[in-house]
Amino acid sequence: MLKIKKYNMKIKRYIKFFIMTTTLLAVVSNACERRKLEDDYMESALIPVCIDWSLSGLAVEEMHRASVWLFPHDGKTPLEYRLETNLIYREIAVPIGVYSALVFNETIEKGDWNNIIFTGTNSYETFAAEAIPESVRGFYTRSEDLPLIGNPDGIAAWSLDRFEVTPEMVTRTRSLSRNKSALENEVPDLTLVKPLPRFERVVITAYVTNLASSMQATGTIDGMISGVYMVSGEKISKPAAHAFILNGRVYDANGDDGTTTRTFNILGRLKLAKNNLNIDFLLTNGTLHPRQEFDVTDLIVTKMDGIVLTHIIDLGYDNSKGDHPIKLPKVDMNAGVEVGEWEEVIIPIK
Repeated sequence: MLKIKKYNMKIKRYIKFFIMTTTLLAVVSNACERRKLEDDYMESALIPVCIDWSLSGLAVEEMHRASVWLFPHDGKTPLEYRLETNLIYREIAVPIGVYSALVFNETIEKGDWNNIIFTGTNSYETFAAEAIPESVRGFYTRSEDLPLIGNPDGIAAWSLDRFEVTPEMVTRTRSLSRNKSALENEVPDLTLVKPLPRFERVVITAYVTNLASSMQATGTIDGMISGVYMVSGEKISKPAAHAFILNGRVYDANGDDGTTTRTFNILGRLKLAKNNLNIDFLLTNGTLHPRQEFDVTDLIVTKMDGIVLTHIIDLGYDNSKGDHPIKLPKVDMNAGVEVGEWEEVIIPIK
């Protein structure tokens, strides 16, 4: 009887093992039957991205990253790819579908930019860069009505309205994954990427009598644009003013008179707008010289500086004509600072 019991127990174990094994095989078999022929890896094509920055107005060595955004035509969430170690070439895995493409320097993260934020990023057409309002107004606490914005970093972009990834491309590009030249020939759509500037420049130069009497010169210029659409380059017509510090100086032989200058970026200028330029000089004795105000609408000379549109404003002082004179008083360099006046001035740190 004991042997029979042991034998029955063994049979039960074998039966239990057989049932478990059969069940497991059935689950695996069903899973294999339901699984697509292409897994996630094989449902995306390898797309080469080759970027030529020569027309961007930017120095590649000064960039940190670059971004490739693909906007699905079916309205799904945009896909973002980043180039970090190599800002010229990368192969990206793109799912089957139809897309619009946008390529630009850096990313949309705030830490990548000075005075730029991105809006409308869920849509190809509305993706825009906008200048951030100044948080420190400096001397301009006297002009609260001015909508001051910060001077943005240089930004460049390239776009493609339609780009399709087909099932056939998945197979072909995966087979060419180790042959860079063949892969570029197979899918050339993103290999001729040449970003163009989405920013412009302003160069302001002023000749100043007794420039040495000035500790600092800060100005504003209005009639500027606050934003730009990345794809089209179209300007967002929100008028604004830029604040700047004239931080470059070249003195005449007398050591007192000379020119002061500043070059800074803008996102664009309003057409046919009146451009007012104001300059405040903080003298070495701590007092503010009366504000210098100019209508520079007809003084702005616009030209291409390389590949970046540049607006040049020269407040030169021609002694024979006396035009655009800026004359500061002769201040004793050893004069004491008038504390009462100094306390009313906030000097922006740039």
